[in-house]
Amino acid sequence: MEPSTHSPSRGWRLPGIVWAALAIVVAGAAAVTLFGVSVDLALTYGFFALMIIGHSVMHGGHGGHGAHPHRADAGGGTDEARGAVDRPSGGCH
Repeated sequence: MEPSTHSPSRGWRLPGIVWAALAIVVAGAAAVTLFGVSVDLALTYGFFALMIIGHSVMHGGHGGHGAHPHRADAGGGTDEARGAVDRPSGGCH
């Protein structure tokens, strides 16, 4: 039998995106009940917030482009400088 990596003493560990989604739900519910914001408006802003946070999570945080290392080679150039001709420029997409 293979050893399990799951430890019952660690408890539940939720990913950051789940915590963010729960915070958005709580903020939306508070906006509707406390400030009288319409449910449609709260849902719209909640979906926009979830899209922005999800985009950031997909890329590993804003500016965290781990797939594009900035290492210098023996000639002093970086990977980015050598690959500038091959890759289109402009943002993370």
